[in-house]
Amino acid sequence: MAKDILVTEVLSEQMTNSGAELIRRLDKLNSEIKSAFWLFFPEEKIWKLIIASPLVGKSGPREFYKRIMDSNNQANSDDRVVSLNDVGVTNIDHPIVQLMKFAIGTGENDVSEIRFSRSTINGTFIEDSLIYRSTH
Repeated sequence: MAKDILVTEVLSEQMTNSGAELIRRLDKLNSEIKSAFWLFFPEEKIWKLIIASPLVGKSGPREFYKRIMDSNNQANSDDRVVSLNDVGVTNIDHPIVQLMKFAIGTGENDVSEIRFSRSTINGTFIEDSLIYRSTH
């Protein structure tokens, strides 16, 4: 069985690798991921992996979380997986997704690791983030 990673105040290499692997596994399940990024919430001092897909709007977040659980179950026993507690799913029209898309664009099927820190987008301050994918 795969092991949950420990999400901390610092974005670790283990977190970035586990997030990228989750995106790749979800891609194999035709999850239509348009945006995926780790976002730091300074008030709570936590990171959340934000995943945006039109399927969240069509089928609801519960169905998409089931998809993530299925993906985690497909992970190898040596893999680290991102706990559902550390993931937020949303539709593609969410304001933070729109802001990220405006600031950084990636290829439709990319799993990049673009760090975007201490920057303001249209008046919204982003303390820290790591963007895997951000498409239109």
